Order: sequence, then structure tokens, then C-alpha cells
Amino acid sequence: MNQEKKIRFKYRVKYTKGPEVKFVSHLDLMRLFQRAVRRAGLPIGYSHGFNPHQLMSFGNPLSLGMTSCAEYCDMEFVREEDTDVIVRKLRNVMNDGIEIISAARLSQTALTAMADLCACEYEAYLDSNVTGDMIEKNLKDFLNQKEILAMKKTKSFFKETDIRPDIFNIENISDEDGAKLRLTLAAGSTRSLRADLTVQTFLEYIGAEYDKYKITYKRTEMYRIADGKFVPLDKEVAMK
Repeated sequence: MNQEKKIRFKYRVKYTKGPEVKFVSHLDLMRLFQRAVRRAGLPIGYSHGFNPHQLMSFGNPLSLGMTSCAEYCDMEFVREEDTDVIVRKLRNVMNDGIEIISAARLSQTALTAMADLCACEYEAYLDSNVTGDMIEKNLKDFLNQKEILAMKKTKSFFKETDIRPDIFNIENISDEDGAKLRLTLAAGSTRSLRADLTVQTFLEYIGAEYDKYKITYKRTEMYRIADGKFVPLDKEVAMK
């Protein structure tokens, strides 16, 4: 006899990760959200089996030390909940350094944030030994290369890899506060490129010293592809 499949109500929550929690690992972040959902009294669904877990998944894990203003968590509830109520309840119990921005209802067939993800956008704040003029002088030639080789880490070793196909765009956004880059890079389960590796490769190309401890990063958005365009993971996903 077939067991009737339970209807789940899917939601996507957008949140920030500030300086206070930039060294919190992805695993600890998951636990933090699990506790927050329980404390908020939200009707989260659970998996079946001997070790049930909350039906919750996240977008591309953020590297330690980076901040973000656009992180995503998908949740499945056992009953419908107003999106404004979800935001309010989570804000009331969430740890310092994490701000809940919004929540959107998804369709039953919607892909998870990680499965739908194709690109991430970052801002890199560079060391004082790099100037906006240095970036402006070299960025076009750097991107015009047919190949951009870098030592990319695999599961067990480093391998020289052409990262050019995974660089969608790099912009010079330097201002009076210093040299800055905006990078749009491949991300997801099939293709992914780290922002720090991209910046390191660019600085080596222009002959500038690379000191990872003097460069900071902020993820500013996560994208999926819709009609051939990059669309933020929280846009055009709400169930009609």
C-alpha cells in the first residue's frame, strides 16, 4: 500500500552574514539556523528515518572570513506561513551578525538554491599597495586572455586549470577609499570559482604582492539563469 505523500510548503529566506560571524563555519551556521527555527516556533518539516533532520538547505557555502549581504536558506514547512511572519519570528531569535532580509514562497517544483545557482558576485577590498589606476591599466588585458591559468584545488591535490570560462565579469569599482573589484564568478554544483583565487591570479598578473590577510571580501549576490540573464535567487521565485 502506497503511503500518501505529504505536501510541503517551500520558502526561501534571504539573510546577511556580518563581521561578527564571518569566522563561523558553514556547519555551525546550519546548526545556528536549526536552533533559530525551533526557537521561532516555525512549522519546519522533518525527514523520515532513524535520525530525522529539519528540511533545510543552503546556497553556496561562504568561505571563512568573508561577509555577505545576500545568503539564502530554503526551508520546507508542514503548513503555510505568512512570509512577513517568517521574517519577524526569525529576526526575534537570530544571533547578532545575521540579519533576516526577506522570505519568499516557492512552488512545489522549485529547485533548491544550490541546485539553481549559477554565479556569485563579490566585492574585493584590496591592499594599499594596489591602486585603482593599476587596476584600470591592466584589467582589460587580463580579461582578454584566451586562457587564465591558476593552481586550483581539487578534492585531493592542486591542478593547473584555465579559470577564464568561470570568470563572467570583473569591474574596477575603486574609489577614494581604495582599490576595489567587483567579481561575478561561476558557482554551483558543477562549476565554481573562488573569489580569492581570482584576485590572487589578477594581482600576480599585474606584478602586485598578494597578501591574503590584507584583502577582505563581501558576497553581494547569488544568481540563477532565467531567460539568458542573471537573476538574484530571491527574485521571480515567489509562487504566483
